Amino acid sequence: MAINKLVLDDFVDVDYSLFAIHCDLEDYRLAFSINQALKTKLKRTKEDVDFSDNIATFSLFEWENSNLKTTWNLIKNSCLVEENSIGQGLFSEQSEQNWTTHYLLDEYPSVDYFLKVSDGKSNTEEIILKLLNIPAINMTYTINVEKLKSKDYLILN
Repeated sequence: MAINKLVLDDFVDVDYSLFAIHCDLEDYRLAFSINQALKTKLKRTKEDVDFSDNIATFSLFEWENSNLKTTWNLIKNSCLVEENSIGQGLFSEQSEQNWTTHYLLDEYPSVDYFLKVSDGKSNTEEIILKLLNIPAINMTYTINVEKLKSKDYLILN
């Protein structure tokens, strides 16, 4: 009897560009600045991205350009979560509150936001130049999606 093996990697088709953005702005301010600079219409989605069993949620802004058949997503990379823990030893009857930072892509903990442009034909150099013209953005660069270990977290639809 023959054994058939289904390899899921065959179904992953990378047809998007991914930009790392280092910026201290809040997510809605950055989305507004990107809309101004790149003439996009990023809007906050009703639901955030959550992959950590509802522990951490990451803000998501999206714009679908039906004329060009592209989708733009701005995703925050970090989320600060409050966790309660019970003290140990002398303080065993007190509960402590600790803050833990969770990252969407653990490979890039220093990146504040990711801009995902789904079309595969975008002019990455032009986008980077326009992003760098935004005064609040410290640094931006493209990420090679093929080398990402956790690219499944970027499947948003």
